[in-house]
Amino acid sequence: MEALLFELDSIQDFLFASGRLRDVTGASELLDRLTNPNANDNLLDAVCEAAGLSLASGEVPQADEIAFSRRAGGAFYAFSQSRLPLEKLRDLWTLAIQQAVPHLTYSLGMGSGDTAAEAFQAARQALMADNSRLRPTLPAAAPVAVRSRRTGLPGVEFDAKGKDGVRDAATVRRKAFADLSNSTFLQRFNPEEANLAWRDWPRDLEPEKKDSKASFPFKKDETPILALIHADGNGLGLILQALNNTANQNPDVFIPLYSEFSRLVDRVTSAAAKTATAQVLLPARQRDNSQCLPARPILLGGDDITLLVRADLAMDYVRTFTESFEKESEEALSQLQKARQITGSLPRRLTLGIGLVYLRATQPFRMAIRLAESLTKTAKQAAKAHDETDPPSAIAFHRVTASLIEDYDDLVAQALTHHHGNQIYLDTLGAYFLGNSNLKPGLDDLLELTDLLGADDMARGPTRQLFTLMGHSLGEARQRYRRWRQVMQETHKEKLKHFDQLMNNLAAIKAGNDLPYSSPNNNSRQQRTPLGDVLALMGAGHKTLAPGSSSTNTKEEAAA
Repeated sequence: MEALLFELDSIQDFLFASGRLRDVTGASELLDRLTNPNANDNLLDAVCEAAGLSLASGEVPQADEIAFSRRAGGAFYAFSQSRLPLEKLRDLWTLAIQQAVPHLTYSLGMGSGDTAAEAFQAARQALMADNSRLRPTLPAAAPVAVRSRRTGLPGVEFDAKGKDGVRDAATVRRKAFADLSNSTFLQRFNPEEANLAWRDWPRDLEPEKKDSKASFPFKKDETPILALIHADGNGLGLILQALNNTANQNPDVFIPLYSEFSRLVDRVTSAAAKTATAQVLLPARQRDNSQCLPARPILLGGDDITLLVRADLAMDYVRTFTESFEKESEEALSQLQKARQITGSLPRRLTLGIGLVYLRATQPFRMAIRLAESLTKTAKQAAKAHDETDPPSAIAFHRVTASLIEDYDDLVAQALTHHHGNQIYLDTLGAYFLGNSNLKPGLDDLLELTDLLGADDMARGPTRQLFTLMGHSLGEARQRYRRWRQVMQETHKEKLKHFDQLMNNLAAIKAGNDLPYSSPNNNSRQQRTPLGDVLALMGAGHKTLAPGSSSTNTKEEAAA
């Protein structure tokens, strides 16, 4: 058996290279049409047809046929009984993709084995070795070539409107797919009963004309703040291990088993995206009476999803999407276990690691997505530390208020840390767990604390001043916090009690603490607080209902 593996590298850099929403939407559609069998005129089928390759009609390829175990997110895993068909596919595919998507980096590997599983492992090792290979990109640039102002790549055509000077080859291709009238990518976010079309999604963050029907529906008289959400699945390693065990006992099921699982993950992710659209985005659009939905899908491939959402709706979107993702995956994995008689137990459900960045619409998305990926990594590490075999869904987020730092650890060290003697004070708890209320710190508790401190009759000034004072004088910070508690005890005793309960739930911070910080994991030198995260949510304009709600409403609607 022979195997050919192909994967894209740095997808997010390609998507956000120019920084314009119209170019991002075109890039999303372009990438979706590479390998997705449900996409209109996908490139992979066209290449196979041009090369005269026969696709397997059964579960196992016969003679010179090719079978795919994965076709999602711009990647594919192909198998054949002989090497020649895969070499044809490799040669024509690498030529076609460089013309279809200039400046897009990729990795590929080929391998052989007695079984599909052995061939896959050999090809996987070759792909990993190929990952660090630098390939020249076309078109090549002469020293005197004029370069695009937005991307720095060599220009191939002049901008007709004269704004950007010249456009590079990749931007030209993005704009060629910016007409979404035939889009299949957006259908994976559209609930069937909603009858949504491509015009229902925004295509411009800075429209040339006021009240443009394509513009993002920010709230009037408010700062245009977005949430860039990136989510990635947890626990796939355990599932793949179970699939491998089954394939080792019956080698003929390797290709169809992995193909079925790949489709399962894509179907589950799309179902969760449709649920979040129906329960969060559509009600918000109706309340605001806006032309477009308050979000823009960017990527959906396998268990990866990236999108822009209006900041005040972001957390409700995350909670709804995660709840649906876990529920859908639980049902699908149970059916897969029974249908394929998988050796060993599969995880009960799939979970997510989520990174979220709040930023202004004018700030650079290319840097923000790198921060979102770093936050996703932080969330996944926290989930794995809690339970390595069954990690829960977790989220880490940050609101950009100063310079945009791409690495979350560097950001925490530079912007969220105070040093006083041997003590280190951090204005964040890092990652929060979703769903199960027994997991601490929980996102629901954080959102409840945000609602409490965001109430009109709460004194929020001292809370904000606390972090300013933490950077200058620990004594003044203690004095201000004690004074705030005294005022609250006199005027809002029950709310102070509620505040203390939530702080204890989140970080074991007791009411008697002289500062709202505590030491996690018995680390006496490091103190943490959730209040910095609360202020980030309040600054982003977040409002939420009680835990478990699936849509965002006003406080008056919630009370009713």
